[in-house]
Amino acid sequence: MYDIALCKGGECPFKEYCFRHTAEVLGRQDFFGTIPYHFPSRSCAYFYENKAFKQQRQSKAYQIWQAQGCPDGQDEQHWLEAKEMLLCEAARQQSNASSDVD
Repeated sequence: MYDIALCKGGECPFKEYCFRHTAEVLGRQDFFGTIPYHFPSRSCAYFYENKAFKQQRQSKAYQIWQAQGCPDGQDEQHWLEAKEMLLCEAARQQSNASSDVD
């Protein structure tokens, strides 16, 4: 059992990247009452990246580093930029998918 609240995901575009959604439920577990994703700001204060997201983020950060000429000392900036790019893309895909349904 995990000592964190899990999330059912709902319409959250980050759910496949979030440990709170993808973790295996082991016994009794607490869940959020409502999905914590904030649609107007396209963000979730409770996002907890899972292993798959970390791997994609690492790859994206490496691509950014290479594209910028392999500069030293900007690893944290590349790491944050990679996270932002991946989450923005997930939100954009969710937005496109829900507009296709309408």
